[in-house]
Amino acid sequence: MNLFKSILLIDKWLSAKQNIQFVCCLVFFLYAIPSVFASTQSREIQVSEIQSVDFYEDNEVVLENDWEFYWNQLITPGNFTTQEYKKVSLSNWTNFKLTETEKLPSFGYATYRLKVSIPEERPNVSLYIPAAYAASKLWINGKFIDEIGQVGTSRKTTLHRRYSQLVSLDDHETEFEIVIQVANFYHSKGGISKPLLIASSKYLQAKKSKRIVADMIFIGSLSFIGLFFLLFFLFYWNKDRAVLHFAILCISLAYMALSDRYAPFAELFESVSWIMLTKIEYVSLFLAGLMASLFFNTIFIDFTHKIYSKILVYGFYILALLVIFLPRPYFTKIIMPFFISMIVNLIYVFYVIIRAIITGERQKSILLLVSMLLGSIVFTAHIFLFLGENVNAIVYVNFGYIFTFILLSMLLMTRFSDSFRELEKAKEFALEQKKEISLKSNELSKVNLELKENLHHLEKTNAELDNFNHIVSHDLKAPLVAMHTLVSFIEEELDTAQNEEVQHHFQALKDRASKMYAMINGLLEYSKVTKGQKRKETFSINALLSEIVNVINTQKKHTIHLPKQDAEIYANKIELDHVFQNLISNAIKHNDKEHAIIDVSFIKDDDEFIFSIRDNGPGIETKYHKKIFEMFSQLNLDTEIESTGIGLSIVKKIISENRGIITVESEKDEGTTIKFSWKV
Repeated sequence: MNLFKSILLIDKWLSAKQNIQFVCCLVFFLYAIPSVFASTQSREIQVSEIQSVDFYEDNEVVLENDWEFYWNQLITPGNFTTQEYKKVSLSNWTNFKLTETEKLPSFGYATYRLKVSIPEERPNVSLYIPAAYAASKLWINGKFIDEIGQVGTSRKTTLHRRYSQLVSLDDHETEFEIVIQVANFYHSKGGISKPLLIASSKYLQAKKSKRIVADMIFIGSLSFIGLFFLLFFLFYWNKDRAVLHFAILCISLAYMALSDRYAPFAELFESVSWIMLTKIEYVSLFLAGLMASLFFNTIFIDFTHKIYSKILVYGFYILALLVIFLPRPYFTKIIMPFFISMIVNLIYVFYVIIRAIITGERQKSILLLVSMLLGSIVFTAHIFLFLGENVNAIVYVNFGYIFTFILLSMLLMTRFSDSFRELEKAKEFALEQKKEISLKSNELSKVNLELKENLHHLEKTNAELDNFNHIVSHDLKAPLVAMHTLVSFIEEELDTAQNEEVQHHFQALKDRASKMYAMINGLLEYSKVTKGQKRKETFSINALLSEIVNVINTQKKHTIHLPKQDAEIYANKIELDHVFQNLISNAIKHNDKEHAIIDVSFIKDDDEFIFSIRDNGPGIETKYHKKIFEMFSQLNLDTEIESTGIGLSIVKKIISENRGIITVESEKDEGTTIKFSWKV
């Protein structure tokens, strides 16, 4: 909680106008310092003027021109006789020409030699040899000095390493022969590409120390910022991906700077492949570009295009895979497409930031815009203005980088403080919701109590209904059975055969008792439709219809056409059997023709079957289409047709319970088509 309060205070401080002005003044002060030191810059002197150099001053002699270059020869001091050589200036040897049209390849080995004379009156001077993209071996005046990596004539015999060197020259000598053997079998740039320097040892040591201090501050600061935000994301605030992206960006840049300038892993593991380390360094560079872009995208997600992040991720994968799988030296050429894509990306980023400022996201947008502008200024100063001219410049350039990342850290803290304020509001809202839920819970408890009472009442009602069914089954049906039996006994006692009228009355009495018995059975069946477990199974529709037809049409008096194509259905077989049996029976029972023709068909939809039963009967007038499904409804009052008026009510109830619909299509004297749907 103390951390939250501290962040809120920082955010409040940053929001004040006078503090924004303070930040601007600090930025101006930071970038004004290098211009002051520019007046004390060192003077570069070519080797032709070396005899007039005052090494007591901060002067550098540049050994760039008039080098003897022996291609595909590793010559040691004392063995330079009649070998052919070229006079060259130090640069990538792929710029040198073998012939008028053919340039040297990237891979190969060579020997450089230069003779230089320096004044006798001088302080202790040293030779600075910049890092080259190759293994190298150094002699001065015939004395072996050092070997960086292992110089060989093939890939197998060469161990690549890349370091700069600072070698103290003998105070008692004025003539120096510098011999450097170089071998490159991994990079597109070959040979020594930067000039060597001679200057006072004190000056060069001070320059080296300042560079190390600047690097360590830069690497240490970025590592600390990166690890801080990484741990902050992992253990404290993993809701904001911008924190993770910024952490990985800082760690990647710190690793790149460390690996490029000091290569600690090559020192720790002498046999490790330099190509592998270089590829890791390239992938780290691509990862830093990806994380910087995703950091920006996360902050301005409402303003960037939806495919922007996908382009970034896929681009990173493509570049990383090319670096990993391309052979040398081709993978080292991937760096240029990456820089071009990042320039295009930066243009888009500036466009999005300006659009965000215009549309209202001023605080975050301006802070990020200032950070990017400062980063661009520092990068430009780093590349074009200060390096090689001012021994102090690199210190301030690195401080500029650090200050840029501090501004970005402030942006993250501002973002976090906004999230925390939203969280505080959410907590207040949650408390209000909790109170409201408590009230609703009390109301719900009352409703639950009423529901329990209603449930108890329903259970009691169901029990009474079951009891009623029991009464109907036994107490009502039993007298009817007894009545029917008694009438039969009376018929046997009386000779009714001679009196047709009496016989007719007795038969009518028995028919009424049978019809009453059937109606009671129908009521019982209707009440049981929604009760009991409905076990579903998969079965053939035509197989079910065939069983029904064999039961109904035993004497084959009628024609019943089954569906032309069969299908499997997953349903309650007993219920579907009841529906079909009732509808087909009605089509025969109520048909006015001696030979009934019935067509059964179906259509299968996504989640239901639609069945159709069509007959050639007398038809049903439109005004009775709904009435036929009502309880005890009978359109035909002919006593010869046994009907209780309950069958279609049961059918409709079964279909409704299965989320279906039943309809009638019919006109008088035109037959009847009954359709119903059945969900599966």
